[in-house]
Formats: sequence, structure tokens, C-alpha cells
Amino acid sequence: MQNFETNDTIIATGTACHTFYIIMEGSVNASAGNRNYVLKKGDIVGVFDITLPVHLFSYTAKESCALIPYSFDTLRDFLAILKDNSQLCKLFVLSLSKNIYEIIRDYETSYENYQAFRKYIMETHHLYQSTCRSLGLLCKVLPFMENLSDLPSGEKLSFWMNDYFLSMTKLVSETTQELSPEFVYGFLFQSIQNIEHMIVMNEKLTEYYAELSSYLLNEDYLDFFDLFCDLFFRAKSNGMDATMIDNTIKDIVARLRNIQYIDTSLVVKRVTAFQQKAKSARESQKETATDSKLDAELSNSLNIILDYADTMRITAAEFKKYIELFKQLPDKNATDKESDSIRKQLTRLFYLIYNEAFQISLKSDTTPVVVKMFLNFGFLEPSLCGYENAVALYKIAENYHGIKEQGIYTIYEWIREIYLGNKQPSRNEFEQDYSAFVRSLRKEGKIDKETEQNMTVDTVGKVMYELQNMFPSVNKITFGRIFTFCPILLEENICKPLEELLLTPQKILTTLERLTAIDYSAFYHDYLYEETALNAKENVKLDIRPDIILMPNIGNKGILWQEIEGMRRDTPGRMMISALHVENVEKTFIRMIGEFRWEMCKRTQGARWNDISSHSLTSDYCDYAQFFQKNRDLSYEAKEKIKANLKHAKNSYREMFLMDYMTYMLYESTGSCRLNKVCRAILFRYCPFGKNVRDAIRNNTIFTDCLDKHRLHTAQTVHHLNQLTMKYQNAGVLLPDIIAKQQELIER
Repeated sequence: MQNFETNDTIIATGTACHTFYIIMEGSVNASAGNRNYVLKKGDIVGVFDITLPVHLFSYTAKESCALIPYSFDTLRDFLAILKDNSQLCKLFVLSLSKNIYEIIRDYETSYENYQAFRKYIMETHHLYQSTCRSLGLLCKVLPFMENLSDLPSGEKLSFWMNDYFLSMTKLVSETTQELSPEFVYGFLFQSIQNIEHMIVMNEKLTEYYAELSSYLLNEDYLDFFDLFCDLFFRAKSNGMDATMIDNTIKDIVARLRNIQYIDTSLVVKRVTAFQQKAKSARESQKETATDSKLDAELSNSLNIILDYADTMRITAAEFKKYIELFKQLPDKNATDKESDSIRKQLTRLFYLIYNEAFQISLKSDTTPVVVKMFLNFGFLEPSLCGYENAVALYKIAENYHGIKEQGIYTIYEWIREIYLGNKQPSRNEFEQDYSAFVRSLRKEGKIDKETEQNMTVDTVGKVMYELQNMFPSVNKITFGRIFTFCPILLEENICKPLEELLLTPQKILTTLERLTAIDYSAFYHDYLYEETALNAKENVKLDIRPDIILMPNIGNKGILWQEIEGMRRDTPGRMMISALHVENVEKTFIRMIGEFRWEMCKRTQGARWNDISSHSLTSDYCDYAQFFQKNRDLSYEAKEKIKANLKHAKNSYREMFLMDYMTYMLYESTGSCRLNKVCRAILFRYCPFGKNVRDAIRNNTIFTDCLDKHRLHTAQTVHHLNQLTMKYQNAGVLLPDIIAKQQELIER
């Protein structure tokens, strides 16, 4: 007999399954994840996972309890214990059958709650759309709305499961016959598989519920609460009755207060801000004075743009015709055939005019502000983006610029750099750069050698290549919603004040500094350095930040378009992101950094990028993702999560890596462990945390192995660099700067 006091650990999660206990007095908590179940007198501690290699549950004393322990080493030993004590056979079946019912009921409750909440989110979305239509107000769009129809539904338990275990409890209770140990073990084995599956599914439902909760309210203000608050003030400013909208806001707030996944302080902050703004709106009148000169310029903006671009009359007339048809659409983001057709025609004509305006601006010393608005943001006229937004954008566009020295460019500045010969055009969607494109024309016999030479130095031709290849593709990708893409700036897509959405160089630099403090080697390029003096070759690392180009749209995506320029590894990559960015900027850049790491590794490894015999980030991760079912270091629960993640990533190892990298940067770096140990080890090996982060997580035992291996690897590299330095000193040769910088990079 063993005695345990309240909160004493009896069996810890992850320990080998070699012991179980019969509860003689008291009760025990069995916990897995955020789920807890109570085992009482007569139950068996360990019953939920006894057939597994290690315990999935942790078992702690809920109160003072007395337990009878049984230990075994092998399956044969376990069966022998059952054979020697026939009462144990019944006890195991009854204990599991009775308590698994609680797990089943818990899962069914979670499933029903999730389904109800999922339905509420869909209804809230439809309510917002119908309310906007009934009031004749613009229906704004948030990034997640396009995917609402694809919300995961969760997995419903088989209908027979409840009755099966209830019947088993009754059958075993009433039988007078002894149960064979093999039957009991088989029953336990299959039932515990069901328990593991329910625990994993319950965790997935928790994740789904938390994600849906963020649609109601989140820190980025991209949520239904903000949409209805905005609609409330728009209705009020138009003299409309906003009572129904106010009631909807109150209903959302009531639900928010009961959702555990949302910070209560955030709810209070947002509700208080809304109430104060509503009170302020009632107490003061909005000033309507406008600048007459600015008003005149904005009201004639479309004609100014068309005149500046020197657009052909036929093209201009056709463009204006489709603009008017577009304005008449009740929902400019609708996916019906008519709306889609109008958007496609507008997109085609928009790019024709855009290219013409750009070519003229490259040769002009002065560019009208409305043309700058058009080139840098896709602006056409106030009737499409809203007058207040047009005024705000006018003030932004007057002095809008990047920072060339830091590699941050507006789209206008970027293409101007190509025109001046300082940058080469980007690859097209077929991974073909300008030089390869010109060579392909020569090979196909479409041009002669002289024309090839002329095209190679033709900066105007390079500009057109960029505008006709990279620009349309990337503009659509960064917009984020490819099925409703339109390059024109629309009020429906503006869900925040433009000043908040504007992606300034300072905002980008601050974000990158914060992220590279976590992943210090994020932008390292591996490069073979050759030293002629000592006839030595050394693999070195260069910290080369990518060029960042701000695309002229209001979108929610960023993309790594290329990891290097041409074939040289010591050149910066290219990241494209919306100039008016709706999503969380930090998360967008984390994903782009993950893309860079993956593609740079593939570039470095060449044809062996997924060959496990040549260890690298991509090869190790592909091996992990492909053969996870055979990995003995992964628990059943971890394997089920990988399986679900792979399905979510549409069986793309690259996409699953980006999901894990996001988790690694956002949560693991703060000490919140979300990854399994195999995945964590791969990421920590190739994407180690910066010194400050390593120091912060040093006392977390989960990271001990990763930190020890990193220290060993760093020490080996430093030792090699010291020997290399001594070699140069002994030869009387000045140490190259690139070698001298390696130790500083390594020790970050």
C-alpha cells in the first residue's frame, strides 16, 4: 500500500508504462492537455494509457489517497499479473468502461459547443452583409471572410460508441465467468486507441474554437466587433436608425465575456473605446469644411490620370465604361459571373494605363499627386475608395517613399531603379529572369545576336519586363483574395484608417529587428570564399537583408518572390508586400522569413535539397514529415497532430514547415512549447534563437538538449575559426574582413 497526499504526482506524463495502482481510498485526477477526469475508489490509476509505451495522462492525487501498486516490465509480465488475479481483469474493464464514458461525453459536449459557435460565426457574417445591403452601405471585407465557407467542421464520434461501453459495463458486471487476460488486454488496447484519438480531436476543436474566437475579437482590430462598430458609426453619420446594429454589438460583447480564449482586458479595452467614441459622436458635430482646391483635384482624378498617361481615347472610353458598370455592382467583391467579368476587364485595362503612366513618369521631373496615388496605391477616384480615404491618401502620397539604403522601395522607386540600371528585373512566374528570357528568344530564333545584345542593355525593355511579368502576378498574390482581385483601391477593402494600414519603412525595420533578434541567422547566405594568398577555400556566411518592395494595393499577404538575384548567392532576395497592409505585419514577415529559409536552403543544397544523407533544414524536415509514422520519438498524439497539419498543408512539406516556423517564432521563442521534440530539434538546429532568447529559456528543461547541442556546435565553429585565424597569422597574411566577421555572426 502506498499513500499520497493532495496534489502529489503519482504518474507523470511521458513516463514509461510499467506501473498501475488500484485506488483503495480517496480520488485521483487524470489529466491530458487541458482535460481532467476524476478516478475514484475501485478505479485503476493508469487505466487510460496502460497499453501505450509511455503515459499520455498525468495522474495526481485529488485528495489524500491509499493505492495498491503493481509493477511489470513486459507485456507477458502484465498478462501474468492479470492471470494470477482474476478480479483485476474485471476491475480493468469496469474502470475503463465507466470512465471512458466521461471522456466521450466531454468530447461530444466540446463538439456540440464548437458546432454552435461555428454556426454563430457564419450567421454573424451573413447578418453583417444583409445589414449593409438593407442600409445601402458598403460591405467591408476582412482577410478571413473568403475562407469562412471552408471552416473545419470537426469530427463526430461514431453513434455506437456510447452504447458499446455502457453495454460492456453491464455485461462484465453481471457475468460470473472469468475474463481471459488476452481478452482484457485486447479490450484495453483498442479502447485506449479511441481515448488517444478523442484527446487529439478535442485539442483540435480547442484550436478551431480559439481561431473562430479571434474572428469576433482580436488585437489587430480585424474582427466582426470592429466591423459592426464601424457600421454603427457609418449608419449614425447618415442619419439612419442604428438600434439593430447596437443590439448586435451587445450580443457580440455578451458572447465575448464568456469565451475563455479571449483576454478579458482586451474586451474591456475595445468596448470602452467604442462607448467613448459613441458618446463623443453624440456630443459633437463633425466638421465638414474641405479644401476646395483639393476637392476639385480629387473629383477630377480619373481624368487627370488618363490624361497624364496619354491613354488612347478608345482605351480611356472603355475603361470609363467598365468603371461605371463596376460602380453599379451591389457587391464589388461578389463572385458571380457578371462581377467577375467586369473585374477582369477592369484589371486588363488598369494595367495598360498603369504601364503607360509609369513610362511617362520615368522621364518626367514632376508627377501630380493623384498620379502618385495611382502608381503607389491603385487609387482612381474618391467615389471608389471613399472621399475621406482619398483625402488621407493624398496627404500620404505627397511624401511617400522607401529607404533605398535599407533596401525598402515603393513600387515606383523599385522600377525606377531598374530603369536606372541599379537593379535587374525580377523573375517571372516561370522562374525566368530577364537575361534567361532574352537568351530563350535567341534560342527560339525570334531575335538575332545584335538584338539580343541591345535588349540586354535596354533599360526601358527591362522596365516593361518587370511591369508585364512580376508586377501583375505579385500584385494579385499580395492582395490575398485571388478570386475577387481588382487592382483598384476600393472602400470595401479598407477596414481601418489608412494611416494605420500604411506600411512605412520604419514599421518594416522595427519588425525585422524584432524578428532577427529571435532568429538571428534568418538572412544568412552561405557563400564559398576563395583566398588566393593561401590557396584556401572557406564556407562563410553573409548577413544580407532582402530588398522589400511595397506593392500598390490594400492586401493581407506577403511573398518571397526570389531568394537571390540571378545566380549569385551574395545578392539580396526580394520580398513583396502590400503598401496598405491589413494583416498583422509581424506574422506576415515571419512567414516570408520562413519562405526565405526554405528556398535558400534548396538553393544551397541544389539537387540534394531533400536527400537525408546530406543533412540540411529541408532534407531533415522532409524526412521528418515523410516518415513521421515510423518515428519512435513521436507519441501517438504527436503523430496525429502531424497528420492533421499535413492535411491542412495539402500534403506540402514546405507549407507545413511554414506553419511550424510560425509556431516556433511566435510561441516557442517565449518558452511556450507547442511543437513536438523532433520538430523543435530540427528548427533549433538550423534556425537557432538569438542570445537574449536563449538566455530567457535557459531554465526550461524542454530546451536543454537543443541549447546544449547549439553550444557544442558554436564552440566547434569558433575553434575552427580560431585555427583559421592562426593560420593566417603564421603565414603573415592579413586576415580577410569576411573571415573576421564570421565569429561575430556565429556568436550572436
